Amino acid sequence: MAMNPMQRKANNYLLIGVLVTLLITGSIIAFLFMQLNKMNQEKKSQEAAMKNVYVIAEDVKSGDIVSLDNVLPMKAVSSVVPQNAIGVELTESTIAKIDLQAGTILTSNMVQESDEQTTNDLRKQEYNMVILPTQIQTGDTIDIRIFFSNGTDYIVASKKKVEIPVVDGVDARDNIIINMTEAETLVMSSAIIDAYIDQGAYLYATTYVEPGMQNSVIPTYVPSANAQNAIYSNPNIEIEARNALITRYNQNKPSRETIESNLAQYTQDRVDNIEQGVQEQITKAREQRQAYLESLGEY
Repeated sequence: MAMNPMQRKANNYLLIGVLVTLLITGSIIAFLFMQLNKMNQEKKSQEAAMKNVYVIAEDVKSGDIVSLDNVLPMKAVSSVVPQNAIGVELTESTIAKIDLQAGTILTSNMVQESDEQTTNDLRKQEYNMVILPTQIQTGDTIDIRIFFSNGTDYIVASKKKVEIPVVDGVDARDNIIINMTEAETLVMSSAIIDAYIDQGAYLYATTYVEPGMQNSVIPTYVPSANAQNAIYSNPNIEIEARNALITRYNQNKPSRETIESNLAQYTQDRVDNIEQGVQEQITKAREQRQAYLESLGEY
């Protein structure tokens, strides 16, 4: 049956409407597909840019150990990170070269391996005859030096991390604990005896400014012949360390001769005068240390 013009026209409009709808729908589908593809590409790019790095979990002081205990688990970050933050390895002797704040991304130039080796003869030794800096606290790094009454000054022990003993919740005023090898203990004992013989002499500590970046120095104090013999004959001192120490002391024999000469040259009157001056200095240093601890509310 023949279709009248009105019906034909209506069918044409319907067909055009279907075609337009299909075209719009297809365009929308194509646009959504392109956007989805773009988002997937961006996600892949972001994932490719993410790097696994260590982030400091708590503040770490220069010279302190940086271990898995004070960093967050290896963390993936999408922001731009320094190339030397990737592949940082932590060991039991990794130390911070600078002060590190919590939240810092760890990079290889912030840490280094400690130069203190844990040997079989390493022990904690406690001393109370060393004059301490007023504001010394646990974690500081020091050299121990000996000053003689004739003005000469020698390094006895180098780059020692300090622990201040705590008794009943209060820091000790004069005591420190440091790690010492057998040889270092004997050298320290010799220095203590020399300080008692020369009553104008005293042992004192100096604090490192940036222990993570500053290397230890070679001790310049030469112990007595008895101490050297004890070092040489002590089976608990490793052979290599013993030989190195003896070689160093033999090369510095004039220093020991100078010390021996200084110890023997004083008349009693001069000894009394020097001792009085030194005791006044020691008393003043300890009073300042006491005042500092009191300012912290520890006494």
